[in-house]
Amino acid sequence: MRDDAMKIDRPLSILVVDDAKNILATLKVTLQDMGHGVHTAESVGKAVEELKKERFDLILTDFRLGSSTGIDLIREAKSIRPGVIAVVMTAYSSIENAVEVTKEGAYDYLPKPFTNAQLSHLLDRVNAFLHLKRENEALRRRLSGPGYFAGFTSPAMARLERFIGQAAPTDETILITGESGTGKTELARLIHASSRRHDGPFVTVYCSTLAESVLESELFGHVKGAFTGAVSGKAGKLELASGGTLFLDEIGDLSLSAQVRLLRFLQEKVIERVGGTEVVAVDARTIAATNRNLQEAVANGRFREDLYYRLNMLECHLVPLRHRKEDITVLVHRFLDGAAIRQGKTEAPVITERIMKMFLEYDWPGNIRELKNTLERAVILTHGREIEESALPPAILAPEARGIPATGGLKTLEELEREHIANVLGAEANLEKAAEILGITPVTLWRKRKQYGLP
Repeated sequence: MRDDAMKIDRPLSILVVDDAKNILATLKVTLQDMGHGVHTAESVGKAVEELKKERFDLILTDFRLGSSTGIDLIREAKSIRPGVIAVVMTAYSSIENAVEVTKEGAYDYLPKPFTNAQLSHLLDRVNAFLHLKRENEALRRRLSGPGYFAGFTSPAMARLERFIGQAAPTDETILITGESGTGKTELARLIHASSRRHDGPFVTVYCSTLAESVLESELFGHVKGAFTGAVSGKAGKLELASGGTLFLDEIGDLSLSAQVRLLRFLQEKVIERVGGTEVVAVDARTIAATNRNLQEAVANGRFREDLYYRLNMLECHLVPLRHRKEDITVLVHRFLDGAAIRQGKTEAPVITERIMKMFLEYDWPGNIRELKNTLERAVILTHGREIEESALPPAILAPEARGIPATGGLKTLEELEREHIANVLGAEANLEKAAEILGITPVTLWRKRKQYGLP
């Protein structure tokens, strides 16, 4: 059984390189029986000739190639076909060799002898990697154009543009902090799209939405029989992110045991699957994000201090939307255009001066996510040329939600947030939909309800 959660059934174009003719013949037949296209070569020189003539998804090469090695071939291959994936087969399956080949650009190594099932599992992972790579290339074209920051005038966005320019070219771990909905995931994607890893996968783990019992398996993978229900092995998100970027959203919710495993990976770039003993080398950059105060969590013993400092090599704090309202106009027009495309409309509806004034007065406790969801809703519910006020959430229409006193004096931000959440909950009984309207996660909404004593 193929056990990778992200298997993609797509024939691969594979170049197999080995100086043993019998192994070449056997692998060629096996791979063709699996439905893949196969070319073979007996030396680095012959492999280079093939690479100059053909494009391959994967190079499957032996580590020992006469007087040369698979590493020599990888170096040559990367100069000819920079995006090609290479996997090294080796009977010398020590951790030193594994680390060496991954440092030289190999996607993974395959210890000899291996079974057809192990080979099939590897090809599933390569296919999943290529699928993510194609998705992220499309994302990079969308995000990394020179006009992404055009129009923004706030100092916060100017600092963010500088940070991406300085941090993206490095491989250092990055910690992104900020309130829910401020765009932490979008920033992580921008950094990835602007990095040397942009051709690799961008893999997200939502630490707050996974139960502690499954989080470690999701992150590090597991072997068959590791726990009840583990009827087969599974590669974790870290392995899938090899060659690219792993984004850990809400890292503050990571269990202490998972923190220990993550720390080892960050220090040594190796992992062990849950229930297993095999050491797997992984070449992935880590970006983490949180809306929590991790220093406070460290002081309370809920977060490891050594992991905090390892994650915090480079830190970027995202400013809430209420503190950079000069960016709202640009965001509104971008989100309107995007919503119109998603909803199949020929053109985006126009936003009136009156509604734009409401948006500028409102404090957006759900930040950018709330603004985006509000405009998506407005595009769906508007049938004319202009956005109608009836298409907006009740909370935005309420004068007090925009800091305008209705009958009494000015209210604190906390009071306004409580009223806003209460209004949305009153209008929408479904908690997931209410969270979507607010621009926050259901987990955050649950915490806010508890904080404010709301039903």
